[in-house]
Amino acid sequence: MSTKKDSFTVDTGNVSALLTGLSDRFTGETTDQRPDDDTTAQRHDGTTAAAPQAPAPAKPSKYTLLLDQDDALTLDQLALALRRRTGRAVDKSEILRALIRLADQDDHVTDTVAQALDRRTNT
Repeated sequence: MSTKKDSFTVDTGNVSALLTGLSDRFTGETTDQRPDDDTTAQRHDGTTAAAPQAPAPAKPSKYTLLLDQDDALTLDQLALALRRRTGRAVDKSEILRALIRLADQDDHVTDTVAQALDRRTNT
């Protein structure tokens, strides 16, 4: 084993002094911060980090709908009436999605659909 000391030194070139100057900008940060609390550290240009993006909407499911001639004509007429009323083209799948949401949210609509589907009262 050698008793000779290492004769090598490392010059940091005042890096620690540079780092000390940077730490002043981040004094308001804590480890329990959430990204949306508006107290995140500022960037060197004075702006804060952008808020996280909302996740992309789920891909819609695809269904096949079989309509008889009368129901298909009624859906076409409904799409045309809604186009006149809204001033924009209304897709038939958009109409069906709206009807599904209405039936889910409004008990009166759900009851009306149930009555229309109840074979005991439709015979």
